[in-house]
Amino acid sequence: MSIERELKLTADVDMTMPDLSGLARDATVGEPTRLKLNAVYYDTPTLALARSGVTLRSRTGEGAPVWTLKIPCQGGSLLSRHEYTFDEPLGPVPQQARLAARALTRDQSLAPVIVLTTDRTEVTISTEGEPALKVCDDVVVAEGGAVSLPKFREIEVETVSDDVDAGLVDAAAARLRAAGCRDDAAIPKALRALGDRANDPPDVATSALTKRATVGELLRHVISKSVAQIVEHHAGVYLGDDPEDLHDLRVAARRLRSDLRTFAPVLDRHWTTWLRDELAWLGGEVGRGRDADVLAERLRACIATLPVEERGAAARLLNRVDATRVEGRQHVVAALSSDRYVVLLDALVEAANDPHFAADPPDINQQRARKIVPDLVRKPWRRVRRAVDGLSDESPDSAFHQVRIRSKRVRYAAEAVTPLFGRDARRFARAMADVQTVLGDHQDTVVAEAWLRAAAKDDPSSRLAVGELINMQRGERRQLRKTFKSVWKKASRRRLRAWLR
Repeated sequence: MSIERELKLTADVDMTMPDLSGLARDATVGEPTRLKLNAVYYDTPTLALARSGVTLRSRTGEGAPVWTLKIPCQGGSLLSRHEYTFDEPLGPVPQQARLAARALTRDQSLAPVIVLTTDRTEVTISTEGEPALKVCDDVVVAEGGAVSLPKFREIEVETVSDDVDAGLVDAAAARLRAAGCRDDAAIPKALRALGDRANDPPDVATSALTKRATVGELLRHVISKSVAQIVEHHAGVYLGDDPEDLHDLRVAARRLRSDLRTFAPVLDRHWTTWLRDELAWLGGEVGRGRDADVLAERLRACIATLPVEERGAAARLLNRVDATRVEGRQHVVAALSSDRYVVLLDALVEAANDPHFAADPPDINQQRARKIVPDLVRKPWRRVRRAVDGLSDESPDSAFHQVRIRSKRVRYAAEAVTPLFGRDARRFARAMADVQTVLGDHQDTVVAEAWLRAAAKDDPSSRLAVGELINMQRGERRQLRKTFKSVWKKASRRRLRAWLR
């Protein structure tokens, strides 16, 4: 996986490219390279990929055929996309690519939707002797698209590395605009050629809310945000490139499950119960991989502080935790490849667009949300307050873990209604997030200690190192209990909850 960052400009087919030398004091322009590229783009009959800004193609013209899946990501002023490549022959869509796109396609088949033939002239601009930008002058002929003219021209200014000076991009763009290039919509070539259908909304779209939103509008907003996050991070989780994708997908599943619990009084009970059960399954399977990542990160940091003579035995512990990570990832991949997951995705898309509301009262979804939701947030708040009141210095770790779970529910509930209550709800949510973070770290020490005890039984020679590492977990846990008291004192201040009255 790599991240592609580029500026896209359009131009008339007969425009003369400007001289790009002298963009910076030390910039040099390489000799042009000419290529003829042939790309076949695949999508579903409903253009599920294109409508989400995603492209999947096979392309020839630069050596062996290459399959590429591109998924939008945040990248400032440039068009930025996660780029996944698959070295597979032409023919059916590679299984890895098909499953990586599954959150969008679900049970729909993939087939060719457009063919682009591109005459490309490419130059590399270097600074201090190192490649910085690629400027691609593309004249494109589309077959099977919906544009009024099947031929169009596009100029791409692509950064070669993450640390390219933004001023160099700006200078190249200014030179190109002066020659006649235009800042039309920065969209992939295939989407430009596919026309209006590719610009239709995706299956899950999150709309903005006003403080006058109805219960129905709020629920669609809340559910669609989490479903969109699951869809957004699916490919990264499936292909396993970034642990943060795993974290974000699990958070989305857990958040949605919590929100469905918070809003249960206004939703159909049987529908909500099934969805929450399936989200628990997904969160559990994904959590196995995420928990292994967290454990590995924690143990590496602790082992680095051990005396040198004890690190050899500790290194064997890392080998063991790496095996745990592999096993966890196998569960994640199996879950995301299952039919059960596709059924859940279909249900989540439906939920984002058409939640099932309670029958009594029949017009609950049309009522003003600000009149109803304070009661729904107060309920999880009362539960966490009672749980904290029952704590003492001698309380077992499991009691603190239950407070963490309840704190998370309150945080998610407050975040869900932030569009209605603004800064007040946001401040309360941040305070509860601090509580959740401290108790999350507390639980991580509990999990790490249990894992270390089990590891020591299988490898007696590591017991000395394990003992040191367990002492670290206990010392951190004692400190976290002290920290919890201060963050809870802040989170439980009455003025933070004034908006709930």
